Amino acid sequence: MNNRILLIFTSSLLLCCYSFGQSGGETCATATVIPSLPYVGVGNTSGAVDDYFASCNDYPNSGGARDQVYTYTNGANGIYIDVTLCTAITNYDSQLYVYENTCTGTPIACQEDGCQSPAYGAPYNSTITAVYLQPNLDYFFVVDGFDAGANGDYQINIAESVGLNPPDSTNLPLFLINTNGQTIVDEPKIPVELKIIHNGPGQMNHPTDPANEFDGFAGIEIRGAYSATLPQKPYGFETWDVNANDNNVSLLNMPEENDWILLANYNDKVFMRNTLSFHLFRQMGYYAPRTEFCEVVIDDIYQGIYVFTEKIKRDQNRVNISRLDLDDNYGDSLTGGYIFKVDYWNSSNSWPANYDNPLYPGDPVQFVYDYPDENTITAQQKDYLQNRVKDFEDALWGPNFTDPVNGYRPYINVYSFIDYFIVNEFARNVDGFKKSRRFHKDRWSEDNRIEAGPVWDFDWAYKDVTASETNGAGWRHNWAGGSDVKPPGWYIRMLQDPGFADDLACRYWTFRQSILDTAYLFNYVDSIGNMVMDAQQRHYVRWPILGINVGTPEVGPQPTTYAGELAKFKTWIADRITWLDANMPGNCPNLGIDDELAKEPYLAIYPNPSSVETNVYVDEPIEEILIYDISGKLVRTIDANGNSLVNIDTGSLSGVFMLKIRLESDKVLQSRIITQ
Repeated sequence: MNNRILLIFTSSLLLCCYSFGQSGGETCATATVIPSLPYVGVGNTSGAVDDYFASCNDYPNSGGARDQVYTYTNGANGIYIDVTLCTAITNYDSQLYVYENTCTGTPIACQEDGCQSPAYGAPYNSTITAVYLQPNLDYFFVVDGFDAGANGDYQINIAESVGLNPPDSTNLPLFLINTNGQTIVDEPKIPVELKIIHNGPGQMNHPTDPANEFDGFAGIEIRGAYSATLPQKPYGFETWDVNANDNNVSLLNMPEENDWILLANYNDKVFMRNTLSFHLFRQMGYYAPRTEFCEVVIDDIYQGIYVFTEKIKRDQNRVNISRLDLDDNYGDSLTGGYIFKVDYWNSSNSWPANYDNPLYPGDPVQFVYDYPDENTITAQQKDYLQNRVKDFEDALWGPNFTDPVNGYRPYINVYSFIDYFIVNEFARNVDGFKKSRRFHKDRWSEDNRIEAGPVWDFDWAYKDVTASETNGAGWRHNWAGGSDVKPPGWYIRMLQDPGFADDLACRYWTFRQSILDTAYLFNYVDSIGNMVMDAQQRHYVRWPILGINVGTPEVGPQPTTYAGELAKFKTWIADRITWLDANMPGNCPNLGIDDELAKEPYLAIYPNPSSVETNVYVDEPIEEILIYDISGKLVRTIDANGNSLVNIDTGSLSGVFMLKIRLESDKVLQSRIITQ
């Protein structure tokens, strides 16, 4: 709800439902009585006493803040309510929690960070959604703060929840999760029943339809770090059999596995920051998690739009490196494969780098064991991986680092580092360099080089976080931000190598003619926007955050419509590309690339699905395009005349069709289109 709507709403409330300038009660015994819902109360905690303390699971705090209390006695029917401090009046780092019947023990709901005050920079305020109130019971709402210094003005809004009902129908796959009365927590996974309904492209899915994609058991938990503090929770889950053993299955046309993720979109109002970034990295020729948009219902309560995706792990269809077992402790088998990362760390799951980031001397850089993890990696494997990274860093920071033989290049797949850099700098993604940053290395007999990636975690990307970096400006590879995780300064050193900078320029300008062309990017944005256009309306009833600064503390105005968010996203992309064009280091006068960079022809089809027309783009001249129906019958032949971009009229087509794309180089590409 934006401020204007909130003002109209609150000004129309009856006096009995609004406490004008009145603080809440000092304790539960003297709590301000809420006569009916909806209710709006305004107060100040500065003159109060610290009576209560609850450290929320989403973001633990130190306590000591002064608090105020409200109470409400529910009627004869159970109801769900939303409670929020996310208004312009709340001007300090607030916290909310709710007690049932008594103000002792564990609150039934607790939330620390969910939004930023629109009028006071970005102190973190709190919001709780879909709290169930039992019939005829008393409830106490405590307005608290993060620490002893967190006191001030607040406005508390309490109203019955809206948007909780599952959709009658949706064009997106539908995930129905039944916890059987359990609470989903951040470890351990709890057993649930999972049904996935997907009737195919162009078909609608209904909660009453048979579960035709999956109907069985799963173990689910809340996942993520900052994202787990937000009201719409991200989840990790494993598909299980009836005995709670891993059950490898193919879901939504993804290769068989048992580890999956449901990414929430509370911090991504266009829903595609991750999917676009993963898509770009795949188009560059690397593995990135496959994705599908879906809608999620948990215990008959609608949770909104999610991105269903693969968990990054070693697997022949994911990070395809050699398996490493406990007895692989010598010879070629010791050399791989490994996955390690820069991320949140502790002394047992990581090891220290031998070199500090030159921009942050004295701050430790730590590498985290990912595969094998800290519990399964052997002492010999630790030694090998640490020494291999040390040898690379010795060469990188050594005096002959630019030497193609004696420098750093033999230790890494240089072009994976270049492409990783491009995707994350295009998105201006601090988490791509500071944390959520993975590397992997296969066995010596396969490929002994360290590779960058896969890419991950873009919900803070494509945004203006500080007023000093707007209009697309600024680098992220040389900025750490915060004190929790320090990145290695590898790119800072690599960019001092003229050869690396030139290779980067050539790669960037090559992509600028294809997947980083703004027409291509905008078509992707429009395609996703069209796909979720119906579902986003439900999502933003469930999570009324349009026009409100939630999640990442962005600067600038917040659009009040989804169309406005899409327009803002496109403008950001255009500004970023313009800045990168003007600031990309290195030179590439012929816009060429080395033979090592040569990959399969790049193919893009957009929009897909389509109802009127679709575009086929290949970065080579196209001779002709053949269209076949699902029975294999040729239905259309299109002469491309050597063009790289061909427009196909799909108005007379309906269903799924296969494309055979013949290039003038005699190569043949195949794909499919979906028409509606």
